[in-house]
Amino acid sequence: MTLVSIFFIILVTAFAVVAFFTEPSKADKLIHSRLASLDRNRVSSGRDELDIVKEVTFSTIPSFDKFLRNNRAAVGLQLLIEQCDLQWTVGRIVFSTLALIGLGAFLGNWWIAPGLLGWIPGLALGAIPYSFLLQKRKRRLRRFSELLSEAIDLMSRGLRAGQALPTAVETIAQESDEPLRSEFRRAADEQSFGLPFREAMANLSRRVPVADLQFLVTAILVQKETGGNLAQILDKTSHVIRERVRVGGQLRIRTAQGRLTGWILCALPFVMFIGMNFLHPGYGKALFEDPLGQKLVTYAGGAMVIGIVVIRKIVNVKY
Repeated sequence: MTLVSIFFIILVTAFAVVAFFTEPSKADKLIHSRLASLDRNRVSSGRDELDIVKEVTFSTIPSFDKFLRNNRAAVGLQLLIEQCDLQWTVGRIVFSTLALIGLGAFLGNWWIAPGLLGWIPGLALGAIPYSFLLQKRKRRLRRFSELLSEAIDLMSRGLRAGQALPTAVETIAQESDEPLRSEFRRAADEQSFGLPFREAMANLSRRVPVADLQFLVTAILVQKETGGNLAQILDKTSHVIRERVRVGGQLRIRTAQGRLTGWILCALPFVMFIGMNFLHPGYGKALFEDPLGQKLVTYAGGAMVIGIVVIRKIVNVKY
């Protein structure tokens, strides 16, 4: 293991561990919030207005929180966390990623080969938190699409019963299941705080990037501009969304074998390599130290990437 690799592994791991353990506990956060509220009450005057804007915390470390707020990638990661409906912070994700990178780099430099190749396991482990968020969001958005047609039917029945459109949105927030309940609840709260209906719907479609929801929001906003029977428009939109969900389910069933084959083909080389090295430590070092072995690894990696792209093109059918 080279000195440069050791230095960077220790640096990344130490930064992640120190930042993780210096983060205030839940009790400290509660005490701080109570003291801050008391201080605001003491210095406030009758002319001050209540702060109704929700403040998003990127990190409990003030300097790091300021840095993340000015980072576009951190803002995108915060949106991803909101779409997953997790009570996590961007700082916690960053620290977890750095810790996993340090652990994987240490194992890779000690177990596989020192240098650049030894950092590959670190990068693979560091991608675990982000991959988990992507899978969590995918499952949540799929559940949102499955329940959206029922929510639209509920909204249509409310409009026929004489309810106003904002009241129908409030009804969905009360009667629907998760994740529709929390997302429409947030949209209803934004309207209650004075945000225009168009902006509340635009924020809802931004938080939930589902094509079916885009159809609903577009239909509602166009009807508000041009007029017409909104209940009838919602019925047609619900029918289209229900058919899209049905077709999507059939496509997932028909492409399940291809997706399973892709996962097996991608994971099998790594599983076999790890298993052989556990049985015979140092078994794969020659593959990374010999020039011919390095070329073979490079060609195999490129072929695997091409295979992954081709399989994804086959199983991801647009509809």
